[in-house]
Amino acid sequence: MRLSIRDLSTLPDSKLKEELMKFILNDVDVSDELYQKSFKEPYKVNIDICGLKGYQIYEPDKYTSKLGENLEDPDLSINFRDIEYIRQLLRGEKVGIENGRDKNYTLHVNRKDLFISTNRKNAQVLMAKIPLFDSIVKNFGTSRQAKRLRDESGPLDPVQEGEIVMLMKKMLKESVDTSDELYRRNFQGQVLKVNWDINGNISYQIFEETKYSHEFGKHIEDADLTLVIENPDFAKRFLLQASTNYAPGLDDDNNLLIYIKTPVISIQFKNPDENRFSLVRLPFFRTLMQIKASETPQEEKKEERENYGHYISVNLPMGDFENVVVPYKVFEHFINKASNIVLRTCPCRERWACQNHSIELGCIFMGDDTKNMALSPEEGYIATKEQALEHLRKAIDEGLVPLLGRNVAEAEDGHGVMDTGSFLSGCFCCECCCIGVKTRQYGAYTSMAGDKPGSIEGMKIKIDYEKCVGCGTCVETCPFKFRKVVDGKAAVDPNQCIGCGRCINVCPNGAIMVNIEDPDYIEKFIAKIESIVDVTDQNA
Repeated sequence: MRLSIRDLSTLPDSKLKEELMKFILNDVDVSDELYQKSFKEPYKVNIDICGLKGYQIYEPDKYTSKLGENLEDPDLSINFRDIEYIRQLLRGEKVGIENGRDKNYTLHVNRKDLFISTNRKNAQVLMAKIPLFDSIVKNFGTSRQAKRLRDESGPLDPVQEGEIVMLMKKMLKESVDTSDELYRRNFQGQVLKVNWDINGNISYQIFEETKYSHEFGKHIEDADLTLVIENPDFAKRFLLQASTNYAPGLDDDNNLLIYIKTPVISIQFKNPDENRFSLVRLPFFRTLMQIKASETPQEEKKEERENYGHYISVNLPMGDFENVVVPYKVFEHFINKASNIVLRTCPCRERWACQNHSIELGCIFMGDDTKNMALSPEEGYIATKEQALEHLRKAIDEGLVPLLGRNVAEAEDGHGVMDTGSFLSGCFCCECCCIGVKTRQYGAYTSMAGDKPGSIEGMKIKIDYEKCVGCGTCVETCPFKFRKVVDGKAAVDPNQCIGCGRCINVCPNGAIMVNIEDPDYIEKFIAKIESIVDVTDQNA
């Protein structure tokens, strides 16, 4: 009897690799509709499972595979690097992972291994003041999902007896320069007391504006922050300041955790414009991704916090707002009420080296929870309302598509900031780089606009077929590739179209228009956002 995909996890390493490869290379149904849509041209895939090789060739009407060999010029190479992660994947276990590309555009699926735990919620604001954490803070924020991974120094020599103690004492003595201007600015009028517990060795530091003190082998009772590192290998990397890829997260009590990212799968696309969402075309990949872990009570609790957001039509004065550009009206409403505003560079345009729009026209975050964000100066800053409105004007003038809403994962998984209902996210998407655009082109939906495609409830983009001549201008303009020409006329699924409005401005015959089904749809959209996010000062 053939083992199920889950049962493979019980096999010894060598047998597991062999049986998983057989499963991956198994025959597929070339008549399947999704197969036909995905492979209109031949597509060659190499597979490597911890040294065991195989390949697949997908063609419109034919599928071939072979165990034991790789092709010389594949369109895609997938290397499963960690046998234990494979077992966890097959068992459907919940494993924290994060994707990232290196300088060669190889995509790495990284397991997040615990590095530092703390005793304080949103501790990164305090940690960002400590000189030793400068390189770590630069890993925080959504940009890490898009920017390239750092070149790591590789494995270090095994930790020797007494080495952690020696490195800790050196760190305590040499890591601080009280004459540094940034140090004095960080601790102006503030005292920060930090306890350390590294592999069972304790110490403390006290940071003051013009003074620094420390002691090895002792904790202080009234510490502002306690940092614990249990893994000696990770501790050595940190104390040596070896180049490492980090990521923030939260524990069950919403205290800050910091992870080290360990590559478990490496994926190389021949076409650098392809991304991880194109993998859904592969039958075996879809099956692996369907193995779900059971939710813990904590996850269920988090899911009760509603995510909601949407793209907002660009440059379309309409209805009660015929003298006002709608996105400006909506964003202005929240900007004027926000207790705190953070502007940051666009990680998507940064990742794809955008040639059409500046990376400075990036994300906007609003509300009390954003006060706990830690961004490096080159990535973001706390903005005034005037700066935020100017940022908004520039983005709209360039025709970028605004997206606004609440996404708990963006706060907590992206920035390691607890979302208490006061974290509102906005971004301004271009057709060339936006991850929301790219995922929709592969039929996936990952933005805060949610799993449900379509435009904001109460408005639709319509086509006047008497005016349409089928020129295809709208097809070329649609960033999501939803439009097409059918029987000489423009066509789009109204349940798919997000209503961004780009096509309206470019149609040479005025054949595309906005149909307002509910004149109060903008007020209702604002009210919906306000029902799940409060950007006002919670201490007022």
